[in-house]
Amino acid sequence: MKQLILLFLLFNFLLAKAQDSTGKKSAIPRLPVDTSKTGVPARMPSALAGKAPADTSKRIGLVIKPSTIDFKLNNGQTGTAHVYIVNHLPKKKQFTIYLSDWVRDSTGAHTYTPPGSIERSCARWVKLNKTFIEVEPGQTYDYDIKIQVPDSTASIKEMKWTMLFFETTEEQVVEGANGLKTNINNKVRVGIHLYQTPPSLTFKDVKILAFDNKSDNDKKKCQIVCQNTGTTQLECTSYIELSNVATGDKTTVNVPQFPLFPEQRRIVEFELPKNLPKGKYSLVGVIDAGTDVPMEAAQEMIDI
Repeated sequence: MKQLILLFLLFNFLLAKAQDSTGKKSAIPRLPVDTSKTGVPARMPSALAGKAPADTSKRIGLVIKPSTIDFKLNNGQTGTAHVYIVNHLPKKKQFTIYLSDWVRDSTGAHTYTPPGSIERSCARWVKLNKTFIEVEPGQTYDYDIKIQVPDSTASIKEMKWTMLFFETTEEQVVEGANGLKTNINNKVRVGIHLYQTPPSLTFKDVKILAFDNKSDNDKKKCQIVCQNTGTTQLECTSYIELSNVATGDKTTVNVPQFPLFPEQRRIVEFELPKNLPKGKYSLVGVIDAGTDVPMEAAQEMIDI
């Protein structure tokens, strides 16, 4: 009897092995596929399947990066940063390098002035090791910038900034319809924002100074006037929300994100949708400068 039982068990074991070798049935569980290195979910085809990697040698143009450098130095400290210029053009490019001060007006437009001309300029602390460079085709040029903060408490009481420009000039001969040839200088200018924000400056705050309905006969508009009352630059988003008092229907209008220097005022304009039903609306305006800054809001009632 025992022999029959042993033969039966042996027969089942061999049958299971045979089924496993054919792939019809496996007694051993398969391990899950680890796709964490490729970012492709298990059992999903790769989005890159059948595609060749990008050929960077075929790029055309100039690349200058980064667009912003924020030094965070204490008084008496020196900092170094790098700007990389990549020439993907088939010919050598020449750059003139210089500083310029700048401020944003109430609409966000830039106004440029000579370096060191504004109170919050750090241009006088920046040292440019070269004011002229040449970048050969296919070359990546590493341009280093140094800034030396004076060893005084006054130098770290407020955020300061300036702009670093890379400008190239290329002469081109253009022949007009009358056969006359004219020399034209085509300038390409790229600005790098240079900020110096002392580590001790951490207070962030924004206030709404006014919230007005500016509608006229042609367009229905409103505007928020806000100000950065903190000590560091803010990246703000803003929107208005209209709620129909009778129906409760809500409509939201957003504007693109915008930066605010310390003490800077900004006028944010909104155009109300043209297809809003007539009636009384609650109009709420919001300035949001991030999760670590108290949100500002204002409200008024309008008739449409």
